[in-house]
Amino acid sequence: MSYKLLSVNSNPKIKKSNKLSEKYWSCILHLRPISTRICPYQIQAGCKEACLNTAGMGGVFPSVQDARQRKTDLFLNNRDEFMTQLVLDVIKFIGACGRKGKKPAIRLNGTSDIQYEKIIVEGGQNIFEMFPQVQWYDYTKIPTRKVDHIPNYHLTWSYSEAHSEYAHLFDEVKHKYNIAVVFKDKLPKTFRGLRVIDGDKHDLRFMDKAKRVVGLVAKGPAKKEDNGFVIDNLRKIYADYAWRY
Repeated sequence: MSYKLLSVNSNPKIKKSNKLSEKYWSCILHLRPISTRICPYQIQAGCKEACLNTAGMGGVFPSVQDARQRKTDLFLNNRDEFMTQLVLDVIKFIGACGRKGKKPAIRLNGTSDIQYEKIIVEGGQNIFEMFPQVQWYDYTKIPTRKVDHIPNYHLTWSYSEAHSEYAHLFDEVKHKYNIAVVFKDKLPKTFRGLRVIDGDKHDLRFMDKAKRVVGLVAKGPAKKEDNGFVIDNLRKIYADYAWRY
């Protein structure tokens, strides 16, 4: 089944999730993070150059970027049409999940960070409220997002040390969300006092236990990033050892 905006199994982690989960069937929406209108914190978090937008198929096939650009242009230039098409895709996806006997799970910000909770679609409702039968989830770098009133929307905050004022938000945000951290190599057992879980096993972040760091190994252009967005855990260990001894 084809969709105008949503994608099923085009993302490796979504594909893993659909293979592993007996309960959920998931899909994702990819835009091009071309400006702060799409990713407001891309400068503060230092993730612009390391973005997953150019990892995997997004870095190999120009047609993938062309498709993401068309979707992004539609969002920026004709928001009403974009949201109408998104609603139609969601309805179609819910039907497909019903036929599979699974619950729909949708991640709208695959390569974006849009506050869809602020976009009214119909009858004073945002898209999460329109479809309470869907489990929505995302990563975000916006620390001020307030979605506690939306029971079917789960957020995981993305950490970075690219700028100290952003990194200092860790202790504040950890009480609201789990925190995703991109590591250069092997995942540590703990990070800043929280247990680290392997976030590359699947993408269904709403299934994670609370007060966890979601560890992700750097991929694509992020492998070469050294501005603080990707945490070099081994370097930190060696530096700490040298300081102590």
